[in-house]
Amino acid sequence: MMQRLTTQVPVWMRPDHPILRYALGNPKREISTRARFTRRFAFIALVALLILSGYLIANAVLDENPLDQPVSEMLINVLFWPAFVLQVILQVIVMAMTINTVGDEKRRQTWESLKTTVSGASLALRARWSAVVFYRVGGLLSVLVLVRLVLVGGVLFDLTAFRGEYLNYLTGSIEPDVPLAAGIVLLALTMTASLLLPFTGVAFDASVGLLVSTLVQQRTYVVLAQIALTAVRVLIVGALLIGVTQFREGTLTPDATELGIWMLLFGFAVIGDWGLSLLYLGYYGAEVWAEVPYGILIGVAMLGFVVVQAALTDLIMSLAIRRAERSE
Repeated sequence: MMQRLTTQVPVWMRPDHPILRYALGNPKREISTRARFTRRFAFIALVALLILSGYLIANAVLDENPLDQPVSEMLINVLFWPAFVLQVILQVIVMAMTINTVGDEKRRQTWESLKTTVSGASLALRARWSAVVFYRVGGLLSVLVLVRLVLVGGVLFDLTAFRGEYLNYLTGSIEPDVPLAAGIVLLALTMTASLLLPFTGVAFDASVGLLVSTLVQQRTYVVLAQIALTAVRVLIVGALLIGVTQFREGTLTPDATELGIWMLLFGFAVIGDWGLSLLYLGYYGAEVWAEVPYGILIGVAMLGFVVVQAALTDLIMSLAIRRAERSE
């Protein structure tokens, strides 16, 4: 089955491609049993640390024990902050892995050989992109997806509340008025977008890093560019987080328009936490839907953003490849 799956992807994404193996820094295709065990143990340890740290944070912040809360509320309180911080760290890691691609090859004196090979520069950039997105950060992405699947389970558990009438209660007084079936579809689109956003977000960050690597090759300037991009990303996420916190506390400025609040919540969902907080109906349904007109449509907009972000990733990759092929 895995062979059938790998044959459906481009050649430069397959693990047996020589340039991809070079980008991974592992000339041997086979992985030892010990290495597999080590990776699995590290993955399990990371998940356990994520849950433990979330429990400790929630227990320290809240006045009551998180385990005494409803299941879905306990899950979001325990998992949100560790996963949120992990996502920001992942974005920084992806940028660091790609932003110096061309500079590294030039220092190794392999860049000219790649350029003189047919589609060599293109294959080198695409292989680095694949190595980062599908291999090097695959474990962290798996953790983030696992967290989302757990929270999706919490959403499904919530839907059984009040004998299955909870969703009908949440959509009873929102604007626009939607039938129950439409509410289920819109909620499903939200969950789908939240599961896809980590993948498109990492892919987009990797493509931006590769584009920057074609613009800046000197190590000093690469470091400065990385610091600047990281600072910008952290500032944007921090500003969105503060805005959403003020919304939840009811302390937003009085002149905040309904459209401005909607854009704030949408921006935080697609850039700030990749839809993580929307997998809790106590917030997404009871607060966003009830207080923000057309808030129930944020999930549709998120899914549209996923498609646009994927298209932008491909466009930026094409631009990076053209610049790499023309660079001296």
